[in-house]
Amino acid sequence: MTRVRAVGLAVAMLAALAAIAWISPDPNRVTDRGTYEASAAQVIVPDCSDLQCFRVLVPWVLGRLPGSSIVRWKAYAVAANAAAAAGVWLLCVTLGFGGRAAGLAAALSAFGFGSLYTLHDPFTADPLMFALGPFMTSELVAGRLGIAAVAGVVGVLAKEFAAAPLYAFALDQVAARQWTPALGAFAAGNAAFLTWALLTLTLMIGFGYSWGWNGVGSADLTGGAALALWAGRQSLRGIVFAMFNEFGALYVLAPVGVALAPRRVRRLLVASLPIAVVFAYVQQPDRGLWNFHYLVTPLAALVLERVQPALAWSVIGLFAVGNLRVGAQLPIATIAHAAIAASVILAAAGAATVLHASFGRANGGVTLGAAAR
Repeated sequence: MTRVRAVGLAVAMLAALAAIAWISPDPNRVTDRGTYEASAAQVIVPDCSDLQCFRVLVPWVLGRLPGSSIVRWKAYAVAANAAAAAGVWLLCVTLGFGGRAAGLAAALSAFGFGSLYTLHDPFTADPLMFALGPFMTSELVAGRLGIAAVAGVVGVLAKEFAAAPLYAFALDQVAARQWTPALGAFAAGNAAFLTWALLTLTLMIGFGYSWGWNGVGSADLTGGAALALWAGRQSLRGIVFAMFNEFGALYVLAPVGVALAPRRVRRLLVASLPIAVVFAYVQQPDRGLWNFHYLVTPLAALVLERVQPALAWSVIGLFAVGNLRVGAQLPIATIAHAAIAASVILAAAGAATVLHASFGRANGGVTLGAAAR
């Protein structure tokens, strides 16, 4: 993919995300909007007993901008999710992926469940985390620890996930026996963690903030955290469907992509797994795991780049349409269900084609092992 085409894809995705945010209906449930708007307006909300009050960076910045609250927050969600897609493209290129795979991965991240859900409910720090994950990881892979460290230290003022890419990269470098980069990333992760801890203690001691133990989920670490709270509110069927909606067709593509991926990508994925487990425990897993989209969508793209472009973009288009319902909550249930089913079927067809090409051709076919090297 040429630079001009990459820029064109980025502009198209930004415009599409803005249109989706515009038409997405208001949530019909209680959200964190009131907490974030209070923090944006007052900066300090004395005696706040909501975990979201500690996630101050985004409301403090948006509260200083002109315009209505909903416009500011939706514009932020659009811009941050577009930046997340651009970050995935950059990460793929940094890892040595081809331009086509990078573009496919960026599109999958832009129109995935997590991205579109935050266009529906933008009062959250999540879009910024979606952008920081791939950007920080790209900087770390490229050897620019200082930039990643600054991003992590600033990012934890918005949400604690910003430290995760630093710790994941430290584990990755330990696995590679690269001790100096591992120690540097670990120290940067600790700096981000200590920044978060200092902010938390300052707000608690100085202004009476608390995590609100009753029903907050994340803070109740010994009682199952948000995982237990989330699982207790729905049926087994609801849990299964919620987890399926998280990645949809990517569940079919990404495992095949693991076999196709370079060793370094697989190592980074394994290093991130324990951190992903932690965040699935302290957040709703059907939303928290999208923080790691920047590892899943490139794996899926490795499969889609090996099939015909028409098939690859059909999978992405259907994937996006399905997420317009389960993510952006547009009232298109029948169309979305058909699109989700079709995306999974086409993804399975594409995965089968790639597996056949890798395993089934003895006369000159490239094996998965060779591709991974």
